[in-house]
Amino acid sequence: MTFDPEIVAHAKVAVAAALGGVVRMFLRPAKSLRQSALLILSCVTCGFYSTWPIMDWLNLPVDYVGAVGALAGLAGLSVAEGLLRAVDGFDFKALLSAVLTKGGRP
Repeated sequence: MTFDPEIVAHAKVAVAAALGGVVRMFLRPAKSLRQSALLILSCVTCGFYSTWPIMDWLNLPVDYVGAVGALAGLAGLSVAEGLLRAVDGFDFKALLSAVLTKGGRP
């Protein structure tokens, strides 16, 4: 059974990014299952789309694609967690009441 090398390389990046996220989730677990799923999805997305530009930018050989994918996923997960915490801590009710009241004051 022969696989297309390009598909294997992309699968390697996606799996490496997911495993980078799993390591990050093991070290610092999320608050809920939904948050864990969103963080892992963002980790894989970040790792998948940023690995090849990083590889080209650093002029690395293809042998390092798994390591770069894992590190990119780990970094993407940290950024996504920070964004989720910021959204969770933001008071949307106060913002909405400020926008809806006359003069922009609550």
